[in-house]
Amino acid sequence: MTSQIQPLLDKVEEIANNLEEQDTVELIKVIRDHTNTSQLSVLIVGSTGSGRASLANVLLGQPKLLPVSPIPKVPISIDIRYGDPVTIEAILRDGTRKPILLENLRGSLLTNSDTDISEYSAIEVKANSDLLKISQLRIESIGAKRSLTEWKELLARSDYVLLVLKASALLSEQEKLFIRDILNPGFGLERTAIVINQIDSIAEDEYVSTPELVRAYLGTLGKQPPLIEFSAFQAAKGMIAEIIPPESGYDALMNLVKNDLVEKHDDLRVAAVRQAIEICLTEVEKAVKHQISLLSTSEADLQQLLRKFDLQNDQLQNRTQKSQRKIEIFINTLLKEEFFREIEGFNNAVRQQLLDEVMSVESLTQIKRYLPGYLEALWAEFFNSQLAIVRGKLVTEMQRINEIVKDDLRDLLENETLNLQAFLSKFDPAPEEIKTFLMPRRKRSQASSTATSFQLAGLLLLFSNLPLALATFGTGELIRVLSKRSADIADKQAIVASAIDGLRELEPQIKQS
Repeated sequence: MTSQIQPLLDKVEEIANNLEEQDTVELIKVIRDHTNTSQLSVLIVGSTGSGRASLANVLLGQPKLLPVSPIPKVPISIDIRYGDPVTIEAILRDGTRKPILLENLRGSLLTNSDTDISEYSAIEVKANSDLLKISQLRIESIGAKRSLTEWKELLARSDYVLLVLKASALLSEQEKLFIRDILNPGFGLERTAIVINQIDSIAEDEYVSTPELVRAYLGTLGKQPPLIEFSAFQAAKGMIAEIIPPESGYDALMNLVKNDLVEKHDDLRVAAVRQAIEICLTEVEKAVKHQISLLSTSEADLQQLLRKFDLQNDQLQNRTQKSQRKIEIFINTLLKEEFFREIEGFNNAVRQQLLDEVMSVESLTQIKRYLPGYLEALWAEFFNSQLAIVRGKLVTEMQRINEIVKDDLRDLLENETLNLQAFLSKFDPAPEEIKTFLMPRRKRSQASSTATSFQLAGLLLLFSNLPLALATFGTGELIRVLSKRSADIADKQAIVASAIDGLRELEPQIKQS
C-alpha cells in the first residue's frame, strides 16, 4: 500500500505547496507518518469524567495502570505504547522528556489544578500488554482547546475511534458538536464505536431509554456505529477478583477489539489513509476554486470592487465613530453624574447616622471589633443594589445602539455587545480597600490622656520615690475612674470622627473602582 500511496501524496503535496495551503501540507506529513507505522492506532476520546482512562485499563488488562479518580483530569494527551517495565514520561513542548513516577501521575500532574497545560505536549506511558504489541492507544479529551486543523491531524493518525460517553450525563452539547462537526466529517462513524460507560450508575428503568437516546441522535446523521453499554468499574473490579460480571459489557467490548481492531487491522488502515487523502483533495479543490475565481475576475471588476470597499469602509468608520461617541457620552454621564452622586449621597448618609449608632453601643470593645465589618457590610449592600441598575442601563443602551445601526454594521456591534455583556457578568465594583477595611486610627480624649500621663509619671518615679510614685499612679487611676463615662463618650466621638475621616479618604478610591 505504501508504494501506491506515496506517489499520490507527493502530487497532492506539490499542488498544496504551490497554492500555499500550509495546513494541507502538514496534514500530508501526518498521513505519511501514519502509513509508515505498522501498529494499529486507536483513539479513545470523550468528555472529562466519562471514564476514558478506566476503559484503557480494561482494554490492557491492567485495571490499576492509569490513575482513576472522580476528580476531573487536566486535558493532556496520553500516549500508551508497549514497553517493559512500565515507564511514564512527560513530553514537553520543546521536545524534552521528564520521567514521572506512576504514583505521582495523578496528584502531581493529571489532577493538579496548578498544572500548566501549555507546557506539555503529551504524557507517554509504556506498559507490557498483548494488545500494545500490535497497537497503540491515545487518550484525548474533547474539552481540550484544539483547532479544527489539529483535530483533523489527530484523527488522520487514527485507525479506529472509541468515543466514551457518560451514561448519567449523556450527549452534552459539547459531545453533540464534537460528533457532528469534527468526528463525523473528519473521520466518519464507520470506524467508530460509541461506549456508554458507567451504565451501572443509572436507574434500571433508564437502561432501555439511554441507548435509544444515543441512536436517535445518530439517526439525524444517518449513521449507526456500534454501541456498547459498559461499566469500567464493574469490569475492573471483576478483573481483580477474576470473575467479570456479564452485565459489565466486558465481553462485548473485547469482542469488538478482537474482531474490528485486530482481525481487520489492514482494512482499517486502508480506509483511514484513503479518507485522509480525500480530505486533503477536498481542501486542495477548495483552494483551486478560490484561485480560479480570483483569476477570472477582470481588472475593471476588481477596481469597482475596491471602490465599493473604500466607500463602505468610510461609511463604517464614520458610523463606528458616531456610535463610539454615543457610548462614551452615555457611560460618562451614567458613571460620573448619576453613579457618583449615589456614592456621595450614600457616604453622607453613613457619616450622619454613624455617630448615633456608635453612641448607642455601650462596649468600646464591641465598637472596635464590629465597626469595620459594619462599614464593609453597608458598602457591600449599597454596591449590590446599584450593580444591577448600572449593568441593566449599560446593556439597554447597547441594545438601543444596535437597533439604530444598519445591517452592514450589525455583526460588528453584536460582537461588541457580547463582549460587553461578558464583562458585565464578571463586574465586581467593590474595591479591595473596603473588603479589607481596617479599624481607623482614633484620637484619645483629654481626660484619658491626662490619666495616662499621671500613670506614666508614677512608673518613672517607682524606683526613685516609691510613696510619690504610688500617689501619682493612684491619682491617674482616680482620674480615669471618675471620668470613665465622659472618657468613653469622648473615645466614641474620636472613633466616629476618625471613621468619618477614613470614609472621606475612601470616597475617591470607591469612585475610581
